[in-house]
Amino acid sequence: MAVAALPPLEKLDPAEAWKPWRPDAKDPWDLRWAGHLYRRATFGAGLRELRQAVTNGLPATLDRLCAGDPKADERLQFLVRTGELIARKGEATSLRGWWLYTMLHSLYPLREKLTLFWHDHFATSITKVGKAPLMFKQNLTLREHALGKFGDFLQAMSKDPAMLLWLDSNSNVKGKPNENYAREVMELFSLGVHSGYTEKDIREAARAFTGWQVDEDKYAFKASLHDDGTKTVLGKTGAWNGEDIVKICLEQPACARFLVRKLYRFLVNESQVPPDSFLEPLAESFRTSGYDIKALVRTMLSSRHFFSAHAYRQKIKSPSEYVVGAVWALTDRNIPQGALINQLEAMGQALFAPPNVKGWPGGTAWLNTSTILARHNFAHAVAAGNLRDTNRYGRLSPREEAIERARAQAEEEQRRLEEAQRAAEEARLKAEGKPIPPRPVPKTPPLPPPPANMDVAALVRYEKVTMPEKIVVLLLNLLLQPHSVAPAVLAKLIAFIKDGSPKGDALDRRIREAAHMIMTMPEYQLC
Repeated sequence: MAVAALPPLEKLDPAEAWKPWRPDAKDPWDLRWAGHLYRRATFGAGLRELRQAVTNGLPATLDRLCAGDPKADERLQFLVRTGELIARKGEATSLRGWWLYTMLHSLYPLREKLTLFWHDHFATSITKVGKAPLMFKQNLTLREHALGKFGDFLQAMSKDPAMLLWLDSNSNVKGKPNENYAREVMELFSLGVHSGYTEKDIREAARAFTGWQVDEDKYAFKASLHDDGTKTVLGKTGAWNGEDIVKICLEQPACARFLVRKLYRFLVNESQVPPDSFLEPLAESFRTSGYDIKALVRTMLSSRHFFSAHAYRQKIKSPSEYVVGAVWALTDRNIPQGALINQLEAMGQALFAPPNVKGWPGGTAWLNTSTILARHNFAHAVAAGNLRDTNRYGRLSPREEAIERARAQAEEEQRRLEEAQRAAEEARLKAEGKPIPPRPVPKTPPLPPPPANMDVAALVRYEKVTMPEKIVVLLLNLLLQPHSVAPAVLAKLIAFIKDGSPKGDALDRRIREAAHMIMTMPEYQLC
């Protein structure tokens, strides 16, 4: 997907780039920048949230995003209780539905967005782990530490049962070390592949992790299986255990740079590769803060660089961002998650099942002929208010089954009444010796209007907007925010709404179709 050319990052002054952005008359805090912040820090927002953010101002909005709603922990307790019950069933599909529900209803969306980031960073798949309760517990650990101190986080993940099973730690024993976790803790979790560690460092670190086992689905240290001899790792020698290896990794200058670079790609820009010198102010403050993730994230999200062309629409939405963001914008979020699970998978992102230890590649890999079609199909369904709650077997939910039965019964009764009327009329004409006209070809009845909580046309009516030009501006403010489409595209959208001067239900259908068109535009694929 083509993006505007940007000046190289080498030409930017990092000290200036990472200073807090101060809106002014020439570049004000408005819907454009509020939408940008919400797309990156969360999964998106509705028009009410965006307008409220503009009214509150940038500092207050950042405060709210970084702290979460005052009732966020209370909501999380409810979500966790529900998740525990779902995880016990052992079904990956149900667990995915629970996380989607949490993404939509968490009162701390920044924490939820970072939970997704860390799920990708510490990529672990239920396809190998095979135990939904362990994947659920790992998800809770990701959420607990998502905005905390990375040192505590890495120690917790090193003892996470799902992670230990995923990387075969039960076969890592004294005299026969398995190098999987030792390799990934350096290459993928803390230092990066080109950070200077050696194969000998990995072998020695693997000895330090011997005896770290999963027993009855819990972490257990088996002293009899642990190699307590002297090891030399990254230049340090001692009778190291796994916890020591984590600390040694955190002491390496490469650790902060590696993590800052990954968060930069996730939150700021995935198309440019910043030099180490540009990221060093962030890396240094990250080190001195004791690896405070929230402080780093806030610095990035409040910076001049973030509120610039270097960040604006410089990322392709992941399937989670595309789907959850659309639901946030176009519905009241009270829709069953069964309507979304298969959509995500069709777009290439099955939650709890990243493709390998490196996670999802992201970027342009999200877009191919199959996944773009899936995005377009989803866009049509959500814009038309036609999302259906299906499980993996394709059945309707009990509520939808009841609605469908009632609708089918009403249609059948109407068909029988019309048939009886036609038969009576034909009998009368025959008795009078008059010709019987051919029966008309039955017309396909129009689709019933969607429920108001899933209808973008209902939102337009609520805003009391009737002029085509204002309808289009409202839809763009909702889905793309200003300054995102060319004048020619704007003119085509207005002409589409205006064509034939539709009224009532016809106008509602045109509004839904226009929303679908906007969601399939290249600009909407970017966040």
